[in-house]
Amino acid sequence: MPYAILRFQKRKAGGVSAIERHNERKKEAYMSNPDINLARIKDNYHLVRPPTTYRKEINRLIEQAGCKVRCDSVVMVETLITASPDFMSALSPPEQREYFERAFTFISEKIGQQNILSATVHMDEKTPHMHLSFCPITKDNKLSAKLILGNQAQLSKWQTDFHKHMSARWPELERGVSSMITKRKHIPVWLFKQALKEMKRAQKERALTQLPNMKRSIKPKVRDTR
Repeated sequence: MPYAILRFQKRKAGGVSAIERHNERKKEAYMSNPDINLARIKDNYHLVRPPTTYRKEINRLIEQAGCKVRCDSVVMVETLITASPDFMSALSPPEQREYFERAFTFISEKIGQQNILSATVHMDEKTPHMHLSFCPITKDNKLSAKLILGNQAQLSKWQTDFHKHMSARWPELERGVSSMITKRKHIPVWLFKQALKEMKRAQKERALTQLPNMKRSIKPKVRDTR
């Protein structure tokens, strides 16, 4: 069953620049992410292109709104938007763009398009996906990711509303089981990929350690010369 995927990650000021380098493909090499095909970076595109750096745009929006900022404030929310790999690969490039544009409309109506720093679609990895980054400024000019995203129940409603919005166009999309029911906690992408690498490495090591035993267990055949 294909699923529409929407995930949020809160970012403090110290982590913004690293996210920008990744999302905007400003690095010279991506050793930490072997899924990136450098030859396909040219196929990436923006629905919103940042007018300047994330940090400068965040500072501008905060100053414009007159928000109070603490040293530990969440100043950016990174939103990952995609769908199940089989579903995404079955869509034509124009349909994939339509998927991201429809998701963009959903997010911008929720948080205000003026707060969006960047919306970039990555076509250079196995599954197309969009990174939409926004400054969490409320309608009454408060800097608060907590007020915008809410608690677990409100996050579950975000997922329900997102599914409703996307399945109106693609009825085959399913709504995943709420984390309020499964009690599962979100695993960041980088941690998930690292876990897969460690699993593969462990499997290779086990296979190598078993080779000597396999060789000893294979007895040479003795030719009967009688």
